[in-house]
Amino acid sequence: MTKRRTNKTSVPPSSSSDPRYNCPACNVYLYEEDDIPCVACDNCNGWFHLKCVGIPDSDYAKVTAKPHWYCPSCIRLPNFIPAAPLKTSWGKLSGLALSDSFSRLLVSISTFRPNLFKLPSGSSGKQFITECTRLIKEWNSSSGLESVALTAIHLMGPLLLQNPGKKSKPAEHSAALLRRLPLWQAGDFDTLLSECTVIQSRLPKTTASENRKGFARMMFTGRVGAAMRLLSATPSAALEITPEIIQSLKDKHPEAAPLSPDHVVSEKPPPVFQPAIFHDLNSDSIRRAAAATKGGSGPSGMSYQLWSRLLCSKAFGKSSDTLAHEVALMTRRLCSVYVDPSSLSALLSCKLIALDKNPGVRPIGVGEVLRRIVGRAVAQHLKPEIIHAAGPLQLAAGQQGGAEAAVHSMRHFFDDDNCQAVLLADARNAFNVLNRETALVNLRYLCPALSIFAINLYRSPVRLFLSDGTILLSSEGTTQGCNIASPFYCISLRPLIEKLSATPPNQIFYADDGAAAGTPMGVREWWDSLVTNGPGYGYFPRPDKSVLIVKPEHFEEATSIFADTDVIIKSDGHRYLGAPIGSLEFQRDYACKEIQRWVEDVQAIANIANTEPQAAYTGFCMGLSKRWLFLMRTTPNISELFAPLESAITTLFLPAAVNNHFTPLHRERFSLPCRNGGLGIDNPCAAADLEHQRSLVATTPLSKIIIEQNTTITEERFVSVAKSLKVAKEEVAYAKTMSNKKQLAAVAEKLCPDQLRLHEELCKRGSSTWLTSLPLAEHGFNLNKSEFWDALALRYDLALHDFPNHCACGKVNSIEHCLSCARGGYVNLRHNQIRDLTANLLVEAGCRDVVLEPHLLPLTGETLKYETAIKTDEARLDVSARGVWSKTDMSKLFLDVRIFNSRAPTNKSLSVDKVLKKHEVEKKRAYGERILQVEKSYFTPVVFSTSGIVGNEADKLYKQIAYRLSEKTGQSYPDSIRYIRQRLSFCLLKTLVVSLRGHRGSSPKRFTDRNDFNILYLIKNNATN
Repeated sequence: MTKRRTNKTSVPPSSSSDPRYNCPACNVYLYEEDDIPCVACDNCNGWFHLKCVGIPDSDYAKVTAKPHWYCPSCIRLPNFIPAAPLKTSWGKLSGLALSDSFSRLLVSISTFRPNLFKLPSGSSGKQFITECTRLIKEWNSSSGLESVALTAIHLMGPLLLQNPGKKSKPAEHSAALLRRLPLWQAGDFDTLLSECTVIQSRLPKTTASENRKGFARMMFTGRVGAAMRLLSATPSAALEITPEIIQSLKDKHPEAAPLSPDHVVSEKPPPVFQPAIFHDLNSDSIRRAAAATKGGSGPSGMSYQLWSRLLCSKAFGKSSDTLAHEVALMTRRLCSVYVDPSSLSALLSCKLIALDKNPGVRPIGVGEVLRRIVGRAVAQHLKPEIIHAAGPLQLAAGQQGGAEAAVHSMRHFFDDDNCQAVLLADARNAFNVLNRETALVNLRYLCPALSIFAINLYRSPVRLFLSDGTILLSSEGTTQGCNIASPFYCISLRPLIEKLSATPPNQIFYADDGAAAGTPMGVREWWDSLVTNGPGYGYFPRPDKSVLIVKPEHFEEATSIFADTDVIIKSDGHRYLGAPIGSLEFQRDYACKEIQRWVEDVQAIANIANTEPQAAYTGFCMGLSKRWLFLMRTTPNISELFAPLESAITTLFLPAAVNNHFTPLHRERFSLPCRNGGLGIDNPCAAADLEHQRSLVATTPLSKIIIEQNTTITEERFVSVAKSLKVAKEEVAYAKTMSNKKQLAAVAEKLCPDQLRLHEELCKRGSSTWLTSLPLAEHGFNLNKSEFWDALALRYDLALHDFPNHCACGKVNSIEHCLSCARGGYVNLRHNQIRDLTANLLVEAGCRDVVLEPHLLPLTGETLKYETAIKTDEARLDVSARGVWSKTDMSKLFLDVRIFNSRAPTNKSLSVDKVLKKHEVEKKRAYGERILQVEKSYFTPVVFSTSGIVGNEADKLYKQIAYRLSEKTGQSYPDSIRYIRQRLSFCLLKTLVVSLRGHRGSSPKRFTDRNDFNILYLIKNNATN
């Protein structure tokens, strides 16, 4: 119990020899004669002066009325285990000298510009990964290098992988790495830094590349988000670092505020959780997180591509698996043990970029990629616990459709007749001024599973590196570039939300964006409570940025009630989470302005489509079209407002992307999903209302909880809501499928028989894979403009530009003829490419004895059933391999490839499935019985149509190869089969396009043989000498 000293006989009145009666805060003995109010901590039993623990004497009665009281030391963060002393030597360095050297190196490399080469395959790459693994093991085992191990890892990239030259080759990269590794291991860091500094000094100055070139380059490397940012009319530019900019950044990263005991959610010791919940956080979790991590690199310059290669690539065998395992162990340790923050300094550092906010400065932090991978893995692993801890009124903690549910619910409140006003609160510098220590203490009660990880990341200030070498500290709030920043912030505001629930209005929070709906007086009570209670948690409402939306008939009343504040008052509406809230006129005006901005974006991407149509098309489907999806899903009855956008798509983008004349019927076909024979380019006018209805259905379970306005939710109700959301999502998916089928049937009725037959092919699996794939140049998935336009002409039977009227063979030219004409060898080329790729896939999957064009055993009296069976002694097939269907069964599997022209008259008369079956049967009759009887082996016909459809037998084969490939590489089966189908699709497509444009005339005469050329070269060389 809290108590005041009144028993004068319990304490020696004039002796300070007993330390139990010294105030731990001021170390002054508590004399009874002074009659100074003091309280005892129920945990450590220490006695404190009230003033020493920040409690005014006037609150003494409140303190003594509490059943328990704990001193600040007992409710502060738990102590961590200090890192082991740095006694291990590294080359000639050890102890403080090694630590100082690493600190100096980290500052130096933070100013480096991006210039790392791709980690080479083979021995050098494995040695690099092995060294990374060793250092993480040192940290995991708390060895003598624990304090510097993670710093060393972030120095390895910039010091060992520095690209020696702009045009250097992979072999030179491997040689450079092998040369630098011994210097690294010997501790000769100054030599490495000197070399890297010289390389950096010779790098050319970066210039802003032309939008279309930069856009295509980013799309061909899979950076869709970065490519989309280039479309903005006024992209944010990084500001040059000046003293004024540095001061502005310092102002946005304030000093740490002290713990606010009054805002701690409980005075009892926090609950204990079992670290066993992290048992399933393993190497697979790390690899998934690494594959999903994108964005820029931190101060070390080690990019997400490098870390993905280190952790996920199978080019390094078990080395990558071992590294991923150690990273998983590191993650588990961070989640279950309080570690020394000094050992995490480099891991937690961020690169700070000052963007032009116009006016003002917008600080952007980019965390180290390894930290983001670890944070993503933890956030995904604890997603249910995080959502539950944040509460039902905080919708930015990872709930699917949280923003949409918030908008639908707030519009529901506003449209209610009893609602007169909605207040949209804005916080000053929200994430950067959260009371970090109070939030971390509360996290131990609200989400114990996440608390240790968050405390390890945030208990000490984080270093922020500017491009000029200046270092700032993030001591308060969350840090950008951290995957748990948003969950941590959302959970930290839950006590504030619970206090605000005592006021009349309905409220919703999405991260720092608070909203309340009710009467003007009720909303004012909510605002006053927010202003009073918010700062204790680090939430500082900003009235000049907060907006009160009032229905016109209550405008004067609201103006009077909020007269003593700077809150902006509007009677029409305002933007809330990217959607309009307010009158119908305001919603429509807002939508029109946004649509006009997107029209400009369509114009920009249409200009790019003139030279890079594949990159533009993929960027439109995977990036740009998502920009207006949120407005569609959150705003009702605006479908007709999208007419200007549809006009821009139809008159600007599609003509540039297709480079062909197309009809309104083609536009209807283009709006179908790719799997239904379209291009996936929706008509926004037709899609708007449908998307809104789907959003309402999908978010109904979440919206119901919001409307109930409960600040807590039971575990059973939480599970029930999660199931309801899953069911709602399935209902939306089913409704969308049925809508697409209905749209497909409507289009099919308008097609002529030939078009319908072609469209039937386009609806089969495999015919559209090349359209739905990223144009990754590394894998050969990129097409030049001619190839892309010809591929679309093939797909929709459009006219080919500059297409000769007659073939070199003398016949009238057409697409159907080009695909069948043997002149030029393109039919054989098509066959051989698929054959060779299939053989390569079998090798990659670990099959044995893979042979191209294997000869069959001759017949020695065996009789074959079918007349069409191949009986010659010289018979051979395309590919053979062992161990395809089973690792233990070493029987041979023979494959024979056939790619038929689906447009040929003999094939057009039958349905697609029947044509595929027909060609498979022909192959089986030709070879199947002979292989079974004579070879005692298996046979699979590999049949493709020229539209990319795979026969049933071949589909089973490639699925088995994908299964074997996933077993060997550790990649998931869906990823493996997708990879195989993409490679097959682009391989076949490129051979088809070549057959349209390839040379079919006589081969040019060779003017001399190689020996003559060598003689001529020697004569010329001697003459010049």
